[in-house]
Amino acid sequence: MKIIFPSMGDNSTHNNRFEELCAGYVLNALEPAERSEFEEMLASADPGQRKFYREMRSAANNLAFNTNRVEPSPAVKRNLLQVINEDIEEQESTDREPVDWQKFAIAASFALLLVTLSLLFYAFNLNSELETRNQQLARQEQTITQLETEIEQKNEMLSILGARQIDMVIMQGMEASPQGYGKVIWDAEQQQALLQVSNLPPVPADKEYQLWIIRDNTPISAGLFAVNDPKKDAFFKIEQMEPADKQATNAFAVTLEPRGGMPKPTGDMYLMGNMENNR
Repeated sequence: MKIIFPSMGDNSTHNNRFEELCAGYVLNALEPAERSEFEEMLASADPGQRKFYREMRSAANNLAFNTNRVEPSPAVKRNLLQVINEDIEEQESTDREPVDWQKFAIAASFALLLVTLSLLFYAFNLNSELETRNQQLARQEQTITQLETEIEQKNEMLSILGARQIDMVIMQGMEASPQGYGKVIWDAEQQQALLQVSNLPPVPADKEYQLWIIRDNTPISAGLFAVNDPKKDAFFKIEQMEPADKQATNAFAVTLEPRGGMPKPTGDMYLMGNMENNR
C-alpha cells in the first residue's frame, strides 16, 4: 500500500512518510521493501519521530497483550485514520469508472435493432410459408373439384347409358373445324342427354360454344360450353332438353357465339349431326 501525500516541503513529506510507514510497521503490515525503507528512516529519525514511533509501538503492544483498552494519543489516532481514509479513497477512485450512458444507449439500441430484424425475418418466413401452403391448398381444392366434376359426369353418363333405349347422334366437323368430332347420347324417355366433343379449338375469353337442338327446322338452345384442351375428349350434360317427340327433332349443331349465348345462331357452325342417320 503506497499513498502519495500532497507536497508540503521536504521535511513535511518525509515526516508524513515516516508516520505512514510507522503505523504499518508496528502492526507488521508492511511489505519487505517498505519495511526496509522505514528501518532506514528510523535509524536517522529525529526526537519527535522517535517519540511517535514509541507511542505507536506501545499502542500496538497493548492491543496484542493487554485486555484493557488503551487509548492512543490523538496524533496516533489521527494518523491512523488519515492513512485508512486515504487508502479507501484511492481504492474507490481506482475501482469506480464512470458509466458512459451514450455508449450504453447505443449498445442497447443496436441490440434492439438485432432483435427487431430477427422478428421481422421470422415473420417474413412465416408469411411466405403460409402463402405457399395456401397456394398448395388452393391447388388441391381445385383438383378435388375437378375430380368431383369428372365423377359426376361419369355417373351421369353411366345413368344415360344404363337407360333401356338411347339414341346416339354423331356430329361431324364443319368448315370452321374439319377435324372436329361430336356425339350426343340421348335418353329420349327421360329427356336427358350427354354431349361428347373432341378436336374443337379453344375459344377466346369473349366467346362460347353453343349447342342447338333443331326441331321442326327451328334451332333451340341446349346450353353453353367451353373447351380448354382440344386434345382431350370433353363431356357435358345437356341441361336444357325440353320434352318433345324425338320424331320432331331434326339435328344437333354446335356454333361459336358471344359469351352468354344467343337466342338464335349467329356464329360459324363447328359441328353438325342429323337425326335422319339414326332412325
